[in-house]
Amino acid sequence: APSPVSSQVGRVGLGFQHARLQLQKATVGDEIMAAGGEQVGTREVGRVLDLVRLPRSMAARRVDSLSGGQMRRVVLAGLIARRPEVLVLDEPLAGLDPPAREEIVALLARLRADGMTIVIISHDFESLESVCTRRVRLVDGRLLPDSQQMIDQAHGWDGGTR
Repeated sequence: APSPVSSQVGRVGLGFQHARLQLQKATVGDEIMAAGGEQVGTREVGRVLDLVRLPRSMAARRVDSLSGGQMRRVVLAGLIARRPEVLVLDEPLAGLDPPAREEIVALLARLRADGMTIVIISHDFESLESVCTRRVRLVDGRLLPDSQQMIDQAHGWDGGTR
């Protein structure tokens, strides 16, 4: 008999494009613990804050006092704390300044190198090359493999949305 759907909870972590919509708790620490699940305590909160390059003292900060980039990192920390098999991120670099973008790309590359499957929805192909081993595009409702690049260029498509 197939296993119940409830046994699959947490296997896929999803990061929204707008991080603020994903944050539900009052403090950063509470948010990470809630997102990470019952097994996540303060030690794990500190570990994932280190991974996303936020100071451990931020665990006590109110979520509504964070910048957009900090919110994005807190969401990512909560997802990592859950230890999903697959991480799906929608525009994970949106709204980040260049140094923060580089840090997030480096973190995603490390997670990928450690064996995590990561699916990224983004318009920013170049910044994510070190993370993504395969790229597909959605054009007019069809998935196109990266091998379509020459065809797309011939038709004037520059990689943006259609």
